[in-house]
Amino acid sequence: MRKKITLVVLAAALTFSLAACGNAKTETTEATEATTAAATSETEIANPWTDVDTVDKAAEGAEVGYFTVPENGTETSGGPVNISDFRYMTHLAEAQGSIGSAELIIRKGLKQESSDVSGDMREFTLEWTQTVGDFEFKCYGNSEGSAQKLVWVSDNFSYSVSIYGQGDEAGTYGIDSDAVNTIGLIIQ
Repeated sequence: MRKKITLVVLAAALTFSLAACGNAKTETTEATEATTAAATSETEIANPWTDVDTVDKAAEGAEVGYFTVPENGTETSGGPVNISDFRYMTHLAEAQGSIGSAELIIRKGLKQESSDVSGDMREFTLEWTQTVGDFEFKCYGNSEGSAQKLVWVSDNFSYSVSIYGQGDEAGTYGIDSDAVNTIGLIIQ
């Protein structure tokens, strides 16, 4: 009889101790999750870009004077240009859209040590220059005569154009020298 009572008391003690450990673990997990969530929200990087609805507002916000981009429907050998979005950050204005079926990003920024304001970190196998008006454009691409990135400098400003093809053409799609000329003469 004594053994039975002892077993019942030990079983009850074991049950209570396991229940207490289970609750402590839940409380610890909840506390850890709350701390992690708080730390994550405090360490997020703020978006430096401000979206606007016109190219003029992007230029004004970036303090780059004026910013001229091709009008929608401008025909190039790479297809029609369609600019749909504008944004800016300190000293950098951006217009986004398409040229043909490819994504197009045009930027104008204050000239700094590096003339490349594109933010385009893709690696290219080819690099060449093309004269457009009075300016030397540095052209980058992976297929001869097909520019995927353009960079040039004028007075106190740096400019860039990045073209991103889609699907199978993502690594090679670009614009030819005629399209570089057409959009390069417009962008200011």
